[in-house]
Amino acid sequence: MLLQLFSLPVLVLMKYGYLALFIWSVLEGEIGLMLTGWLVSRGEVFTFEGAFAVAVAGAFLGDNAVFLFGRLFERRAMAWLGRSSWKKERVLAWFRKWGSSLIVFERFIYGTHIPALLTIGMSGYPYLKFLFFDILGIVLWAATFLTIGYEFGQQAINLVLFIQKNFVLVLFVGILFFTIFYALRSQNGNEGEPQ
Repeated sequence: MLLQLFSLPVLVLMKYGYLALFIWSVLEGEIGLMLTGWLVSRGEVFTFEGAFAVAVAGAFLGDNAVFLFGRLFERRAMAWLGRSSWKKERVLAWFRKWGSSLIVFERFIYGTHIPALLTIGMSGYPYLKFLFFDILGIVLWAATFLTIGYEFGQQAINLVLFIQKNFVLVLFVGILFFTIFYALRSQNGNEGEPQ
């Protein structure tokens, strides 16, 4: 059942190759990059260098579109961020704390990529400086996720197959783990209370 979740993306990558990877990278493509890395390790469709170049190009296009949307259409970007204002506030706090390094690492923090780029675009941050840090972040991101897929892709698929075949056991262990965790957490929370 879980393996079927990966079959369609793999088929799309195998059929449309670099075009599919490019589009996926424009739209935030960690899973696509890992699956591509796995396909590279099997010698199918992609080369590592080609996949890396296409992923960097796609992510660069996507990041610049979002940054410039925030810069040029600030009112619309604010309206969109208003639906997730907590993300905007979190991004602003991170930006004040870490500055330009946020641009490098925000794409590794799930759920903050688009709000971060919109917010940074609206902030008046210098575009050329953004380009420098964005390219650095994209290169790290593409290399990281392609390498994870290349080195550990088969193990990840084996893990999915194990979970699929032993779903009841995995579910039981998961419930047991969370029950013990919750019990210990509750017990530690009550230690400081007077009796």
